[in-house]
Amino acid sequence: MEINLANAKGRDAAVTVESVSSPLRVRWLDAEKRQAVNRKILRGTLDRDLGALEARLGDLGKVGQALIEGDPEVDIESYGTFLEEASRVYIDQNNAIVHRVVHWEIVRSPDGEVKERRPRKFVEPNVATEIPLTWTGKLMKSSEVYKRFVFSYKLQVVHHNGLTYDFLYGMAKELANKKSLLVMGAGAKGNQPLIFRRSGTPYRGFLEGRIDGEKYALVLHLSNMELKKPEPASSEA
Repeated sequence: MEINLANAKGRDAAVTVESVSSPLRVRWLDAEKRQAVNRKILRGTLDRDLGALEARLGDLGKVGQALIEGDPEVDIESYGTFLEEASRVYIDQNNAIVHRVVHWEIVRSPDGEVKERRPRKFVEPNVATEIPLTWTGKLMKSSEVYKRFVFSYKLQVVHHNGLTYDFLYGMAKELANKKSLLVMGAGAKGNQPLIFRRSGTPYRGFLEGRIDGEKYALVLHLSNMELKKPEPASSEA
């Protein structure tokens, strides 16, 4: 994934971000020492779920009796098969595929009550536009960031060539020397959330820099949740 990034001097460059992955330290093996992998297995089909059985047999009592006498909910030919390529579809109350779907956003209060229900807006990504992600100049100490925000994702910013290497190394060195994280945002003022995919989750960005000799690491921590101290309960006299 490519983004446009500007440094403290206003210079910008198109650089690349990639997911930060940790090496797998634990491997699960079967009895024949083969690597175990995750697989999707067909658990059931709509024509044999409870609603379909009730519609076919008449009532729940008859469904219960059919379950005692046999296995009407099981299709021996298909159940337990591996799913290699599957796509999500939406269905209506009659289990028919819906082709025109209207997405709604539901805003809830902290206690779970619905405050607002509105059509979902499809926003475009804003990290690879003509306006680069700017060096906001707002720095936060690492200890403060880790206590205030929950990181849900992180990306590593990497260079394309020698020119972008110098560009990113200088940013990493400055952040490492200040032992702080740079608050990152989109837009001309750097105050907009970061959106990497169309209608994706908006994030706050915190750029961390590390250096080791001529090696560097620029890690963009992404958060969409802030930890806030709850208001003290009011005591009645």
